[in-house]
Amino acid sequence: MTAPTPVRDWLRTQRTAPGRLLDAVVTWFIADRHSSYGIAVMRIASGAFLLGWLLVNLPIASRIWGPGSAYWQPYREILGYDGIFGALQHAGPVPFWLWYIASIALALAFTLGWRTRIVTPLLFIFYTTLNGQNTPISDGGNYFIRIMLIYLILMDVSRRWSLDARRRARLESPETQTGSVLHNIGLCLVVAQICIVYLEAGLYKVQGSLWQNGTAVYYPLQSVAYGIFPPLADLLTYFALPVFVATYVTVLAQIAFPFLLFHRITRRVALLALLGMHLSIAVVMGLPFFSGIMASADAVLVSGATWVAIVGWLRLVLTENPLARRLLPRLRRGGDSSPGAEKGTGTRKEGAGETSRATARRAATRKKGTSADGPDAEADQEEPAQV
Repeated sequence: MTAPTPVRDWLRTQRTAPGRLLDAVVTWFIADRHSSYGIAVMRIASGAFLLGWLLVNLPIASRIWGPGSAYWQPYREILGYDGIFGALQHAGPVPFWLWYIASIALALAFTLGWRTRIVTPLLFIFYTTLNGQNTPISDGGNYFIRIMLIYLILMDVSRRWSLDARRRARLESPETQTGSVLHNIGLCLVVAQICIVYLEAGLYKVQGSLWQNGTAVYYPLQSVAYGIFPPLADLLTYFALPVFVATYVTVLAQIAFPFLLFHRITRRVALLALLGMHLSIAVVMGLPFFSGIMASADAVLVSGATWVAIVGWLRLVLTENPLARRLLPRLRRGGDSSPGAEKGTGTRKEGAGETSRATARRAATRKKGTSADGPDAEADQEEPAQV
């Protein structure tokens, strides 16, 4: 008979491990809709950037995507889209502006979380069709958000902080397992896409000699195309060490990003490093749309408890500062303009008068030397509560 060994004993105890792993995976997909707060932040942030992009370009929209952009036709034949995504290529001014206004309305509805099961696929179609009219001016943010919108169609993006969430709470609508499975599949696709983008970008960078010698960050900051704040760029690139650190941190964070997600601490470090990179690109290089879209996708990797804590802190900061303490009472008094409110104001004034009379009686009692333990003191202690 073969003597037992530690390896054989360990294998014997792990016979049920594959089954337990499969049960855990199935339970993860059907038990809950994960990262609902992070997805809500992604919806609000990306929708706000899309809405801002459409509104900022409203004065020149016809020359970029509309009838006035016919000079882009050679590029459309090579880089454009077919089918429904090419519907605007031969449309007149009226259909184009109706399409553009509808795109703005869909972006607003998506940001607010209103009927997102219908709005999300429509926003993908409308926004992609607009971008298909002029692909040469699109940047990485345009392409990335179009990919994300495909995944978001599967997801319950309005489960938190949305108009749909209020409606469901009022109607007490139940959640289905099919919806949960689709939601979590979409979440996995979003995370996988983020990891692929960062890993591919890091591997592409590391092949260049400028990234290898630690000077790559210097050149876009000093270029005419991206250097929108020359004094700030000169300050950031004055010393070689910050440029060297920023260059290597960017490459290392992007390449290691998929592997840093497996631990809570390393995940936070990676997210903070990439958030700093996106903020730098937005401010120093003048690419807020690209950076905002990428950073909004990273929000799904932040835990719900962290987002709740951040929102609570922001609410405290916005409502407890000296300016808010002065304005909020005025706004509340300004809203009390109905007769019932005036009646309530009168009642409060009467209560204030009774309180002042009670205060006067207490002062007279103290003047006479009445003991604080007597019946009058107990009555005085109860009067404010009654008022």
